[in-house]
This record gives sequence, C-alpha cells and structure tokens, in this order.
Amino acid sequence: MENMENMEKKAINEFDIIDIIQKNNTSVKGNSGIIKSIGDDCAVINLGINKLVITTDMLFKSTHFPELLTPFQIGKRVVTANVSDIASMCAKPLGIVVSMGFDKETADKKYIDELSRGINSACCEYECPLVGGDTNKSEELVLSGTAFGITSNPVFRDFNLKETETNQYESNIYITNDLGKVSCALIMYEKYLIDKKNGVPYDFNVGLKLINNYPEIFNKLSEPKARIFEGMALNGHINTCCDISDGLGKDITYLNNFELNSEDILNCASSETFEFCEELDIDDIGLLDIILNSGEEFELLFSSFNSSHYLNNKLEKIERKNKSKNKNDENKDNSNNNKNNDSKVQKIGKTIENGQYIDSVAFNKFHEGVVKGYVHRWND
Repeated sequence: MENMENMEKKAINEFDIIDIIQKNNTSVKGNSGIIKSIGDDCAVINLGINKLVITTDMLFKSTHFPELLTPFQIGKRVVTANVSDIASMCAKPLGIVVSMGFDKETADKKYIDELSRGINSACCEYECPLVGGDTNKSEELVLSGTAFGITSNPVFRDFNLKETETNQYESNIYITNDLGKVSCALIMYEKYLIDKKNGVPYDFNVGLKLINNYPEIFNKLSEPKARIFEGMALNGHINTCCDISDGLGKDITYLNNFELNSEDILNCASSETFEFCEELDIDDIGLLDIILNSGEEFELLFSSFNSSHYLNNKLEKIERKNKSKNKNDENKDNSNNNKNNDSKVQKIGKTIENGQYIDSVAFNKFHEGVVKGYVHRWND
C-alpha cells in the first residue's frame, strides 16, 4: 500500500481531488432528500414538487481575470459563472451569496464600488438577487459565489442514456449559439496585448485594432452570458445538459458514448470568428482546436430526441412572447434583453451505444494532445 509521502509526490488533478472527497463523503448515504450530490453542475435537494439546485464557483484574479477586465466586468463574471450552472440544470435562479477576498491592491473603495456594481448588474440581469456573503483578507482577489435555483424538473449532465422502448440509443447532441470566441479573444490578449516580462508588447496596436474589428469576440471574454433563458425554455424537451465552462473537448466527455462531426463543430463558429481566423491565417484544423478548447463559453451542451428545427421553433416562440410582453415596458432595464437574444441550437453529433468518436476516429486519439479542455492540475 502506498504511503502518504509517495502519494504527495505524484501529480494530482481536480478529478483526483474530487475522487478522494467523494470516497470520504458518507454524509449523503441514506439521505433521501439528496437527489444529486458531487458529480454534476449543481447539487439537487428534494423539496417535494420542486427541487432546490445549488452550485458554487471560486475565481482567482491570477487565473480567471485577464488584466484588461474592469472591476465591473469581474463582478459580473463571478455571478455569470455561478448562474451558468443553474442554467445547465434548466432551473430558475433564486439568489446568490458571494464571498470576497481582497489583497492590498483591490482593498480600495473605488475598486470595490465598481466590482459590487458589476455584481449587482449581473444579479439584476439574471433576476438572481445578491443575498449575502463574506469578506476577508487575501493574497490576491478571490471571489467565491454560491447560487441557488429551483425547478420541478432538474436536467442532469449524466449522458448515460438508457435504452428506450424502441431500442434506440441515439439522440442528437446540440450546443446553444456559437463557440470559439473566448479562445480567439485570448489569442488577441496573450499574443498582442500583454507581455508579462517586457511590459507593453511591440504589436500592442495590432491587438487594439483586432478588438475594434471584432468586438463580439472580445465581448464574449469580457462579459459572457449565462444561458438561463435557453435552459428554462428547453426544459422538458431535452434529456441531459451541462454548461461549457472547461471547453467542449473536456465537457463532451460527460457524454459516456458519442460521435461528433468535425464539420458540424466548425459550423458552431460565428462569422466573426471565421473572419478573425482568416485574418490570422488560422486554418480549419486550428479553428477546430480553438472551438474544442475554448473555456468559459458558458453555452449549453445537451442531448435531445427532438430535431434542431423543433427546438429552435420552441426558442423562437418563447422569445417572441417575451419581446411582446416587454415591448411597452419603458422601465425595463435594457440589460435584461439578453433573454431575447435570438438564441439558436446547433447539432454537433449524436449519442451512440458504445464509444467516443469524432469523424469515426477515437476521440482520445483525434488530434492527440490538443483536444483537452481545461483541467486544474497540481505538481506538474
């Protein structure tokens, strides 16, 4: 049996840590009120007809917030990251608490005022009120949110679809909207806008030009959106769901058995993303890598027996209804219009009886070493 000293010397990642915690967590055993504990975007607690969903996300300035983000945008981001998990359960947000650790640089009244305005803006946008939290001294800015939601029908990310009465294993796999913008924005940022060793990079003006030419791309990084509207609208029409926070290349593996189509994945890029890649001479293989590894997109990844035409019609009907309802409401904050953003779903593959593939090639071998998504690692 390995001793603790040898265990500590081995590289460890977030999955190893979760496995250890899960192994030692006997507190949920025999508790009929716990529908889902560790292992999904949210924990789910039985309240009878309704189910309470709970999630938490901890963000650090050094790893989660590019230098170009304002305190306002950082505040919005911590709420969005948590609410996105509520969206992935197809639930309605109830509220959020945010704990904040401030270092010497951020323990400033002006900074905290702008940060809290950003938190409030996102809370109003998602109708998820800030109801508490904690503050403390920290070595760097740390924001930890815990969000709550409610639904009568939580949709889990367990894509192990059981055989149906018609012996049909296949269902369609979809994503909402588009993918790849966040990775493209990071290319702008890391290649042209920041040089940690030498200060302002030589190509800084090129980076500013790219931001001006491709505003939607940088906006996806600076002010991403949680897909609350889409999650609630699709509830009852989909089988499974998770949000794309660590990249499609990682999050797709929550589907136990699937086959993806690379051409369909490429079609998930927006026209602006295609134009950006053309300008930087990024070919289709490079774009595919960008899409598969683009984290914190906060789009929904889900499966459904319904067609894309059926699902898009559902979204369009609800959007039209919401727009009509809010049309004459002059007091409605324009920021709430994210719920009426001409949402769409796009098919990228299907679930299958056994295996994980992309273009009939084993997924773990396809472009080996590139398709990985984001995984927290220690001691590497």
